[in-house]
Amino acid sequence: MADSTSSMPVGTTGAGGGNVLRITGLNTGLDIDAMVKKMLTADQTKVDNAKQQQQLIQWKQEAYQSIIKDVKDLQSAYFDVTNSSNYLLSSGNYNNMTATSSDATLASAKASTTAVPGTYKIQVNKLAQSATITGGTISSQVQVTSKNPESSFNSSDWQGKDISFDIGGSKYTITLDDTTFSDLNDVVSNINKKIGLDSNLNGKVSASFISINNGDSDVSTGDYIKFNSLTSTNIKIVNDTTEDSNGEIHKTSVSKLSSLYNKSIINTSLNTKLTDLGTGLDENIVLNLKYNGTSKSINLNNTNGTATVSDLVAAIKNATGGAVTGKFDDMTGKFILQTTATGSISNLSIEGESDNGTSGTNLLNSLNMSVTSAQGSDAVVNITQPGSSTSTTLTESSNNFTVNGVSYSITGTTTADSPVNISVTQDTSKVHDLITNFIDKYNNLVGEIQDKLSEKKDYDYSPLTDSQKSSMSDTDITNWENKAKEGILSNDDNLEQLLNDLTSAFTTPVVDSSGKSVSTLYFGSIGSNSIGIDTSNDYSQGGKLSITDDQKFTDALTNHADDIMKLFTTTSDSTDPAAKFNQSGIFQRINDIVNSNVGIIGTTLNSGTLTKYANLQDDYSVSGGSGTGTLPDQIYTQQLLINTLTDRMNDDQTKYYNQFTQLETAMEQLNAQQSTLSMYLS
Repeated sequence: MADSTSSMPVGTTGAGGGNVLRITGLNTGLDIDAMVKKMLTADQTKVDNAKQQQQLIQWKQEAYQSIIKDVKDLQSAYFDVTNSSNYLLSSGNYNNMTATSSDATLASAKASTTAVPGTYKIQVNKLAQSATITGGTISSQVQVTSKNPESSFNSSDWQGKDISFDIGGSKYTITLDDTTFSDLNDVVSNINKKIGLDSNLNGKVSASFISINNGDSDVSTGDYIKFNSLTSTNIKIVNDTTEDSNGEIHKTSVSKLSSLYNKSIINTSLNTKLTDLGTGLDENIVLNLKYNGTSKSINLNNTNGTATVSDLVAAIKNATGGAVTGKFDDMTGKFILQTTATGSISNLSIEGESDNGTSGTNLLNSLNMSVTSAQGSDAVVNITQPGSSTSTTLTESSNNFTVNGVSYSITGTTTADSPVNISVTQDTSKVHDLITNFIDKYNNLVGEIQDKLSEKKDYDYSPLTDSQKSSMSDTDITNWENKAKEGILSNDDNLEQLLNDLTSAFTTPVVDSSGKSVSTLYFGSIGSNSIGIDTSNDYSQGGKLSITDDQKFTDALTNHADDIMKLFTTTSDSTDPAAKFNQSGIFQRINDIVNSNVGIIGTTLNSGTLTKYANLQDDYSVSGGSGTGTLPDQIYTQQLLINTLTDRMNDDQTKYYNQFTQLETAMEQLNAQQSTLSMYLS
């Protein structure tokens, strides 16, 4: 092995390296560089020892960081709430029942552990409705035909008829073709064709066809025609006898458009200013509502005139806490108020003015609404359970409800001869695989930590000095350092505590606040109520898990899913750490232990025991020793020592060379005297 005292270069001649160029030994004939190097042996040894100690700490930090990474891998795989399919704390992952719908567009379901396997038939007679108040059309559109009451399209209402527009005071008329139109969509196409042929109208106005089908019970169901303004200029559909500049009288001869006469064509949307819908709205607007027994005043400050329909929607939601919502329907051109709650227990009313002036009335007029009230309605369904030939009629206030362990979500009505079939089946393979995969990953982590704790240290292998590395190959250096790293975490207190806590999480009974077991099942392999999973009795295994009786484990998942959930996922609200641990489910304990050691998911620098010890530097003092003893603190303190020892060695080196310089000077003087004496004697 190379000399360990030469890893720090000293000031020598140019051939010797170093920071100072010295020419020594000319008068004495001494190898001063070699002598100084030998004299610095003690100093160099101290520096090398300090560096070796720092290297050991850095290796320990790297070993810690590797374990932290693997702990976080386990954490992200099984304790990340966003990873729902593998989240061990989700009760849904222990549910061995699945429900499949024959038509999920009408009805879907989820089955809990208490559901009976089999086929359920559900007939949806009526959906639950919220209390809804719908205003009249506030955009430039009109309903032409409806399905309730029944009305048909008549081509004669349109063929050959005139439609007159007022644009900025000038009036222009189009005449539809005198032909038979097949439907309203055909009429709209002809209107747009005629507008396109008129240079005064082209690019300024257009028509759209809208067909709405909300069910036969909805009076808004039917066909609409909507006029759209394509310019900022005020445009109206007119029906008067005023002569234009050419002496012509313009009059719209389509009676179906009479509700739009002399109204400005506005493309109403959520971004439309309220002041564009009506007058008297450039002030503090107050709308009084009453819903489900609660009265609220909706206040919207519009003194600057910039508030929009969207601002009104937000004000309604905020004032009622979301219990009432407002919306504008682009298709019908109507503003709608409705309760979030459904069923006959929900009600909503627009109340009259109190002492708030006329702003509420002005708003209602602009929205084409009035003081009125509405009540919600219940859902009515018939459900036939497995093994039964008769159905049971249920009245529910919501479209989402649970009956006998099956949670239904209905979105459409069905007929008596076409019910939706909900098939409920039992399957334990998912949860079995989930826990089995967790055990494998958990055992790998425990095995890694246990190996590090029991690894023996070979004291014949210490970190290499720079001088030692200079005489070795890269392969030899790597092999040597691998041996030197062995046992770096042997009997580490933090890791010992982590393993003990993890083992206790499984072996400590899960109880409630009174000390009684929360589940009829218990962790272990002995006894009829054990789940067939146990920890290893071999201390060298570090408490690894194994499924000792797969049949017993499968039976527990199949027949006692609720008890499995309680055993693994029970949470505690106790503030006492010991009580919280005892009252928490096994996987809840594991989650808490992992969080306390490496921090919650998504954090890097945190107060977790392992993370803080490996990564957090508290000590930034000039002299060191003021931190909490973390590995970064130790590395920092050791670096301060290295700097001090290096400075001291440099000072000694300078001192030694100065002394030898004095010797050289004395020898030079002696040589000069001898030369002079010799000259006189000769």
